[in-house]
Amino acid sequence: MILIDNYIPLLRSAIPKFGRYPPDPEQQICIRIGPTIPLMIAAGPGTGKTSTLVLRALRLVFVDNLLPEQIIITTFTNKAADEIRARLIEWGLLLKYHLQQAPPTPLPTGFDTWLGSIDVNRFVTGTLDSICEETLTRYRHPSDPAPVLVESFVADAELRLNGLLPSGANQNPDLDNYLAPFNFGNAVPRNFGEKLRIIRSIIDRFAHDQVDITSYRLAPTHRVARNCIADSAQLYRIYMDNSNKMDFAQLEQLFLQRLSSQRLTRFVNGIRAILVDEYQDTNPLQESIYFQLARQTRASFTIVGDDDQSLYRFRGATVELFRDFVTRFNILVPGYPPVDIKYLTGNYRSTPEIVTFINNFVQTDHCFLPARVQPPKPPIAHQLPSNGIPVLGMFRTSATILADDLVSFLWDVFRGNGRPIQINNQNHILIRNPNGGDFGDCVFLSYTVNEFAIRYGNNPPRHRLPGLIRERLEARGISVFNPRGRALRDTPVVQEILGCMLECIDPSANEQSYLEINNQLRHESIIYLNLWRQAAHSIVASNPSPYALGNFITAWQRRTTQSQMPWPNEWPLLELCFKLITWFPFLHNNPEGQTYLEAVSRCISQAASFSTYRSTIVFTGGNDANSVRRAILDIFSPIADNSIDIDEEIMPHVPRSCLPIMTIHQAKGLEYPLTIVDVSSDFQKNSPMQRFRRFPNEPSTVQNLEDDLAPYCQIGPLRTARSALDRTFDDLKRLYYVAYSRPQSALLLVGLLPCLRHNTTICHVATGWTSDGTWAWRQTVAGQAPTLVQGHPLKLI
Repeated sequence: MILIDNYIPLLRSAIPKFGRYPPDPEQQICIRIGPTIPLMIAAGPGTGKTSTLVLRALRLVFVDNLLPEQIIITTFTNKAADEIRARLIEWGLLLKYHLQQAPPTPLPTGFDTWLGSIDVNRFVTGTLDSICEETLTRYRHPSDPAPVLVESFVADAELRLNGLLPSGANQNPDLDNYLAPFNFGNAVPRNFGEKLRIIRSIIDRFAHDQVDITSYRLAPTHRVARNCIADSAQLYRIYMDNSNKMDFAQLEQLFLQRLSSQRLTRFVNGIRAILVDEYQDTNPLQESIYFQLARQTRASFTIVGDDDQSLYRFRGATVELFRDFVTRFNILVPGYPPVDIKYLTGNYRSTPEIVTFINNFVQTDHCFLPARVQPPKPPIAHQLPSNGIPVLGMFRTSATILADDLVSFLWDVFRGNGRPIQINNQNHILIRNPNGGDFGDCVFLSYTVNEFAIRYGNNPPRHRLPGLIRERLEARGISVFNPRGRALRDTPVVQEILGCMLECIDPSANEQSYLEINNQLRHESIIYLNLWRQAAHSIVASNPSPYALGNFITAWQRRTTQSQMPWPNEWPLLELCFKLITWFPFLHNNPEGQTYLEAVSRCISQAASFSTYRSTIVFTGGNDANSVRRAILDIFSPIADNSIDIDEEIMPHVPRSCLPIMTIHQAKGLEYPLTIVDVSSDFQKNSPMQRFRRFPNEPSTVQNLEDDLAPYCQIGPLRTARSALDRTFDDLKRLYYVAYSRPQSALLLVGLLPCLRHNTTICHVATGWTSDGTWAWRQTVAGQAPTLVQGHPLKLI
């Protein structure tokens, strides 16, 4: 009902943001391209790709007369989907309200009826998985059961019980040797937990890469091992089908099967537009879903992404699908006009100094150029004025000194009078925003956020930089938010509450039942169960408020209620957990604690879907030993085995007074005024054990798996056009490109000084080394070499 020529003026009039900052010319081109033309938008960091995608979706409604419920918009994470949905509703309502107040003249026939029919809450948004699940439930054929999607912890338990054990995978030396290249250090799996983790990744790849299992079984090498894995996958799939359960990969497979067999026609008939965000992280199975939808609907088709920001190859993402999208779509989805490719290059996030730095970082490595979209994308262009702060570097001789100086720097910026940075004999003050600026305006990013290094023998583990930062900031009264800094099993408050639960359900006096359980537990699990009990003894001895923890545990051990009521026949473990948190205020008052509690409670509730006693202590005939045994095996043991991860999707809002510490993967899509990137705090020497994190000399385990599966899937040749080692370097390059493009006002690289020595042997992609062994920061010098590399682009502080 609105002419396309009037759409941009409408945006400027109706939405205050676009009144001040209207879409730039590149964004307007992407918005204006007609809905019949398939569109690929290659968008660099900070170029407004999400806004452009949302405005294109709204254009389909207000200009092209589509209804919101006819438009599907997918993205990679739930957080991103929530953001897109919020913008669609907010901006859509503003447009609708403006048109109600100022309708076009002359008034088109039926305008009021048309405008009243638009319900912007009905856009179909979410991750592809969430849309698949909703569709299979809502639009299923009457004879098709609704899917029951299980979390990864439950799926792994089912794979172990109903796939690996029946196939003999736990006692197969051929399998161990086959799995070694897909394990860290090319080592044979140390235990069944490691074996499960690797096989899970292979079975997921069977689905994501659409592997021909028959050909995989007949491979000339490791045939015994391959058949064992294929048998495990088949048994697991049969069990999941019979019990009407599915994991995320099976969910997408089922969706594609029902879509291809015309069993989702009611859903398909309602689709007129498909928009896909973060397409660079799409896998072959997901591409097949999108292409099948396009073939059946002839819908308007738009994708947005950036091959330089593809981070999820380890989850099956195949960046080559984005890089070669134009060719693939034109061939595999006939009947559409040729794909039009457009670029967004105007960066509205970062200062010119930061934009120049990240352009140089991604463009100067000639070895990386063939991995990017062709023809080469234009560099991103800064749109913000300079604040006078160059890219900063803080490098010290040890992690301890680095932590001291970094915390002092942060204190000056966020609690003091600012930190002066001298540029051309002038001081520029780096200081918090006077209108409420705090530690939440900063983020610390690293390849890994573990606060402790790996323990060797009986020696205490070494503090890593994230742990040293936490220690020093907390000494100054500043909290840190880093729930992934320790494994759940190593977190003190988690150890204490799990230990108290163990003491309640399985008192140490009951040695016989514990010995029986020990026969089914890994040695490592037993160590942790005992550590947790010791932690419980310590917390009870401290007599925490409200001063009756010991009495509560004693009553449980005796199976006598403190109220003198009969002991119940069933006691859910989740209820026990929530009763115990009375003595652990950190778990309900602190954001980190809330995350730990959510992880533990999810583990308990999810175990109920497969554990014999449904995560309940069942007291019958004066005995509950069997249910206690199952609880330890199905709930406590997986945590002790380090099989339970903290899901970043459950992380709560973090107070602005906290310093967030994140992996670079977690920070994807986020932005902060000040970004600190740890590039080398672990690298004192040129240790071969660290090279995979900075300058690999062999392919990663992910690349090894891709190469192994390549002959048995259609995507294989496209991936292996670049060598496994080249792809490993590509992934590191993209990782640090994402890290360096997060800041708005200041970027600070931190690490150890040996990495900046002129004659250093510590090669690192993050510090400008290219995969051919040359160093862009090092210049040829005559005479004696300088101490530090002289061509680095950093202002050292």
